Amino acid sequence: MSSINTDLENLNFQFLVVVRECAKHNPMDATWKFNLNTEEIERISGMTLDELRGVAGCSRAVFTLLPINQTPSTSSIPSSILAALLPEMTQSSMEPV
Repeated sequence: MSSINTDLENLNFQFLVVVRECAKHNPMDATWKFNLNTEEIERISGMTLDELRGVAGCSRAVFTLLPINQTPSTSSIPSSILAALLPEMTQSSMEPV
């Protein structure tokens, strides 16, 4: 296996482990950060390390890069998810808790 393929497989695996842990412990965050739907969150959160390693070895990137000149937009995210991602505020001080 070439060095590039080995590096890509390692990056894929590390990325998938991060996604799985986020999906397990904070599904709403996984929806926002990794653009996953409920079915994908359930699927990846139940995968074993061996299953993740198998997906990581596909010889392609399992992640997508945003266009370098484009800022991510929140316009396509439902307002209920955006509201849940906001920090909790106290009424008196309007400071994050």
